[in-house]
Formats: sequence, structure tokens, C-alpha cells
Amino acid sequence: MKKHSLKVSLSETRSRGNVKRTVKFDDKEIWWDISGDDSILPPRLTVHDIAATGLVFFAMHHGKNLHVEGPVSASLLENLEDLVASWVNWRPDLYQRINISAAEEVRTPNEPPSSVISNQAVAAFSGGLDASFTAWRHVSGKVGRRNKKLIAGVLIHGFDIPLDAHQAFETTYKTAVESLRSLGVPLAVIKTNWRTETAVNWNLEFGAGISTCLRHWQGMAGTALSGSDDDYRNLTLPWGGNPITYAMLSSSDFRVVYDGVEFSRTEKAEGITDWPTGMRNLRVCWQGPLTGKNCGICEKCLRTKMNFLAVGAPLPESLSDLPTVWQILRIRTKRVSQLPTLKEIIEIGSERKITGMWLTALKVSILKNKLLMCFSSLVHLNELKSRFRKLYKKRNRNVRISNS
Repeated sequence: MKKHSLKVSLSETRSRGNVKRTVKFDDKEIWWDISGDDSILPPRLTVHDIAATGLVFFAMHHGKNLHVEGPVSASLLENLEDLVASWVNWRPDLYQRINISAAEEVRTPNEPPSSVISNQAVAAFSGGLDASFTAWRHVSGKVGRRNKKLIAGVLIHGFDIPLDAHQAFETTYKTAVESLRSLGVPLAVIKTNWRTETAVNWNLEFGAGISTCLRHWQGMAGTALSGSDDDYRNLTLPWGGNPITYAMLSSSDFRVVYDGVEFSRTEKAEGITDWPTGMRNLRVCWQGPLTGKNCGICEKCLRTKMNFLAVGAPLPESLSDLPTVWQILRIRTKRVSQLPTLKEIIEIGSERKITGMWLTALKVSILKNKLLMCFSSLVHLNELKSRFRKLYKKRNRNVRISNS
């Protein structure tokens, strides 16, 4: 059966301090409104790669071939074929195999891209631990041959902070500007409706959303840096951010990097302790009230506090209150993949000879969450058995009626 095609067009408008790009298809419009100093605004469009990366998951979910009515990098289209193949196998319940095409496939010129552009990068910057670690280590020259020159940090409005949460975003913006200013890196802001209009499963698709936002700087930077939220020892698949998917969202002239994946979250916490401004402005909370600040009591806030305690480091000003034993005991994980991030704290704390009642409380909390997850699995299994019995009885009843 022939699939319907999703035909998308991309346009841009430019003014002083602003670039707005809009993708149109069917009756929808997806836009990215980019603001910042003129010197760091994205260059003019030459390829329409963002239309492909921004809508590939949406097209897969709806089972529609994706056609971009403009030029797209041939190397990106090749990589997106791998992306489709991987996600169709990982989540066949959500995504279907599709073809991706463009009005023109742009081949990379024989000569390599400028060495200046190749060495330049833009980085997603929310003020969180992963983003802060990425910015700090590249500016400090701690990444060896992989070190990049950061030409801009990019703060996205419309992802973890909704578009209508203006005050929370303003608070986040002020601290992000201050943190990056201390490193000599300018901040650009992207406001976008991508998440609300196209994302079907945020946990699986946020990587495509972030990489698309950073890809606006294609032609000005050769690399997009997105701080890893997992490490090599505890990779979660399928998950929106991972080194496999990011490689498949790359093209020959614009590489998307899952940065810092060789470090655990606790090691990242230790890694920014010599950056006072970044420590003071650290923002990790997304579960508490939308204020642009940390609530201090959600699972992620408490876990981040313990990341610092495990290496004997002082808590950041934005997470200043020590976690109580009762708060740690009440931690509730929602996914099995969260348990290794808590176990790592105990392991590193033990290696560093750290002691305290909080460590004992964390061990008990992990055991409690394991038991709760086992119980939840049993309840789910019993529910499935009950549904099967009802269906079986209904089928037998229908068979008896038809035979009578």
C-alpha cells in the first residue's frame, strides 16, 4: 500500500537581532524564533536540513513519507535512513518505516569545510549539570583533541519550560547569561512550538528536538554539543538522547555530539566545582513548581545534592539545604533506569571514604524502590491475566451462543 507523503516547506525572515524560521505542512506551522546578538545569529539558509531532522519522528509516527521541498544534505539523508531503521526496530508500536526525500540532494564539496568552522561549536545550555559540565570543560580546554571553541550557548524556550511560563524562563535566562558571560560565551535564545506541535513521545524524541535547534547554526559551526544525560556504563535504549541517535542526526558538515558520556553524573558534579558562577547558577529542577529555580525537594534536586556530597564537595548555592534522611527515604523513582544513577552515588561515595546517615538512607531508598517496582510489575501482570481471562470467557460465551 502506497504511503501518503508529508510535504514540508521551510522559510525564514530576518531582522536585527532576530531570525525566524518556519516549516509548513498540511495545516501546521512549526517555528523557531531565534534572538541574540547579530554576530551569533545563524547564517542564511542554504540547506533545509532542519526540516528533515525536525519532522522525521512525526512522519514515522504517522506512517507518512517525508519530502522536503528544498535542498537537503545527502549525508544527512543517508544517516536518517539509519535512524528510521533503528527506531522502527526499537519501538515498532510507535514508529513506522518511511522514506525521506528532498527536492535537491546536496553533495558535500570535495574540499573539506573550513578548519575554523570545523573547530567551532554551539552548545545547548539550560544551566543544568550536563550542560554546565559541557560548557565548562570545552572552555577550559579539558577535552583533548575533541575540544571545541564555543561560539554560543543556546537556551531553548518551549521544551522543559513551556512557552507560556514567561517568568520562569526570564529567571532561567538571567542566570544562563551570567554563567556563560563568566566564560566569555554569548547566549542565543530559541523559542519554538516544536514540542507542543510535533512531539509524540517526549522522552524518545527530545534529542531530535535539541539537535534541530542547534542545527540552525549549520554553516557557522561544525559541531553541536548536547550534554549527555547518561554515561557509557548506564546507557538507556531506546531513549531520546544517546550517542547512536545523535550520530544519525549528523551530516558530514555538522556533527551532533552526545558530550561527556564518559563521565557519570557525580563525576560531572565534581567537574564544575572550580567554576563558581556555574555552581551558583546551577538549575536542575523540572519536577517542582515552574519558577526557573530549584525546588530542592524533588528526586532530581535531591539526587544532584547527593552527587556533590558523594565527592565531598560543597553544595551549590542554588541547592544549599542538605537533604534530610526523611527526604532521601521518600525518593520515588519512576523508571528502572533511574536506579543506576542513585547506585553510582553510593559507589563513588564509598570509594572516596564518604560517610554519613544520608548514605545509609540512600541504600534503604534504593531497596525500597526496587521492591516497589517488583510489586508494580506483579500488579501489572495480574491485570493482564485478568483481562485475558475476561476475553477468553467472552469468546467462549460467543462460541456457545453461535452453536446453539
